[in-house]
Amino acid sequence: MKKTIPAMCIGFLLCFLMLAYMESTEAALADGVIRLHVVANSDSDADQALKLKVRDRILEECGTVFAGEEQIEAVRQDIVSNIDYIKNVAEDEIQKNGYDYDVDVSFGMSDFPRKEYGSITLPAGEYQALKVNIGAADGKNWWCVLFPPLCFVDEACVSVSDESNTILKAHLGDKTYDMVTADTPQVEFKLKAYELWQQGKNLLIAGR
Repeated sequence: MKKTIPAMCIGFLLCFLMLAYMESTEAALADGVIRLHVVANSDSDADQALKLKVRDRILEECGTVFAGEEQIEAVRQDIVSNIDYIKNVAEDEIQKNGYDYDVDVSFGMSDFPRKEYGSITLPAGEYQALKVNIGAADGKNWWCVLFPPLCFVDEACVSVSDESNTILKAHLGDKTYDMVTADTPQVEFKLKAYELWQQGKNLLIAGR
């Protein structure tokens, strides 16, 4: 019994440290990254092509909203104050292509799968996101990172700038930055553990 108590204490301490690490990682990713999420009306070729046109138009005309800031709070405020403008841009592009789909534009927390951007790997989980739903929003979606600016239209040629890396590190902190940029078995283990923890947390929330 005397040997069991120290072992239990060590186990509880390890669990506490792991929980603290997961929660700090979640907070860093949720507070340090803003993503763009465009969802097509359907999976038809025409609707998927329209999704990409809407994406391109938003990035082209609203780029000044997303770029030029080094503090995420300023970017967040810029997006929220320009929601109507972003919606108008999307609606105009849809109408120019001969469609009359409604568009829903919102900003909040959304679930994302794991995604690689050059040397950066963002684990699956919840992130702040500008979400653009086209029509029924039943089709495949497209996403990128608005802040730091990692929106690559041509994903075959991805090169993350030094400036974006510097901003990302400043907002995520050293530990989380190392987790999303290093390429080692230990980092892959941390990514997978974090994703499993996210899945478990979501299952608990759904079961309440």
